[in-house]
Amino acid sequence: MGFVSWLKKLLSSPPTQEEEDNAVLRTTPVSEVYRLHGTASAVIPEESPLETVITRFAGEPSLRGIFLIDAKGYFSGVVTRTDLLKWTHYNFFGEKGKRELIISEFFRMVDARTAKNIAYKASTMLDVRETDSLQAALDKMLDNDEDILPVLNSQGEIVGDLRLSEVLSWVLINSRSKIVNPTQAR
Repeated sequence: MGFVSWLKKLLSSPPTQEEEDNAVLRTTPVSEVYRLHGTASAVIPEESPLETVITRFAGEPSLRGIFLIDAKGYFSGVVTRTDLLKWTHYNFFGEKGKRELIISEFFRMVDARTAKNIAYKASTMLDVRETDSLQAALDKMLDNDEDILPVLNSQGEIVGDLRLSEVLSWVLINSRSKIVNPTQAR
């Protein structure tokens, strides 16, 4: 078989299961998935005292993140357990530790008085829209080492959160439906 024949055969062959699954992730909007497990986050004003953040995380062990909103009600950042861990470490142990320290981050954490002070500065980019694809959401999770993202509507308001566990559950449910009824899946 020549190269051209092989290439034609390759291009005309039906897509593999993996290619089909990837296409589904590229075309399925976040809106179909983000409500599967309820919410694992809280929403508070960005000017809330740091004590509010600490109290929420301490009092709600299942809380995964706190989404911040500005005075107009729009998403303005995320405080994660990791942010609180850094704040705790810097305040109790100062500069000592095994991690490299960026001096501006140290002072930001030590001087934090409000929720927005403790939030990682780039967290304003950690959101997805209801219309975004699952692939885009997974890419954002991976790029930022986060497994929970706020979901925003078209006006920029928080309507829920998307967790990796919800995406995985959705994939499992859809995989099972293909196994149970493979003719309907095609």
